[in-house]
Amino acid sequence: MMDTQQIMRAALKLANFKTIPADSEIHVKGRRIRKVLVAIDVGVGELMLAKGLGCDGVIAHHPAGGTARLEGYKVFRRHVEQMKEVGVPSEAAEQAIENKYRQLEIQHHPDNYDQTPSAAKKLKMPLVSIHSPCDEIGRNIILRQIKTLDGGATVDRLVRRISQLPEFRKAKSKIQVRLGSAKNKTGKIAISHAAYTNGGYDIARTYFQNGIGTISYIHISDTDLAKLVTDGTGNLIELGHIASDWLGLNPLLKELEKKGTEAVTTTDLH
Repeated sequence: MMDTQQIMRAALKLANFKTIPADSEIHVKGRRIRKVLVAIDVGVGELMLAKGLGCDGVIAHHPAGGTARLEGYKVFRRHVEQMKEVGVPSEAAEQAIENKYRQLEIQHHPDNYDQTPSAAKKLKMPLVSIHSPCDEIGRNIILRQIKTLDGGATVDRLVRRISQLPEFRKAKSKIQVRLGSAKNKTGKIAISHAAYTNGGYDIARTYFQNGIGTISYIHISDTDLAKLVTDGTGNLIELGHIASDWLGLNPLLKELEKKGTEAVTTTDLH
């Protein structure tokens, strides 16, 4: 059995995070949690499902409300760190996040941040949101999976290597080459995940302008992709949102089960 703080600490430890990031939160504290419902998205329906299944806690991946919902966009600044790690100059990295960072703040300001946490309180259902820690766990799994590939490998080989992971094998939404060609050489690769959401056009363009040949996003909008296609530079693969999310959640679920907390999931991708 675990309490909500122990669940959060387990995720932070697996991700190598020292503090709880802005997109994660303990909304409703709880102790002696024996059985927990785990879902990518949690609303009142999932809370009721958890109640019906005899769960005594719920873990949401995407922020289910509270400060994590309103201010989670601040994690987008992790893109700066990731860009600098692969050689993008600090000034260029900072400029690349400006537009979308502002858009995200405006986008989330009107969110109904209170409904799901309030419902959880009324149901006396412990509720935790764990977003970027799990995304970072998944990102590190992918980095380990491709570490033996060099810049001479093809994009197709990169896709096949990542596709060997069980979550991607099971997924109906397969990894797609959205920009460039599967036959192209990858060049230097950037796994641009675990920074709240995808970097869109500006961050992808900045990577390409600074020596990166292939970028991996979990997802990308049609508008941003169209701009990149017009530029005609580099390769971009889209891994698929749900499989990528479960890739990072599954190690946490194994850790919970080691501690005596059963995880009930809303998918077969676990």
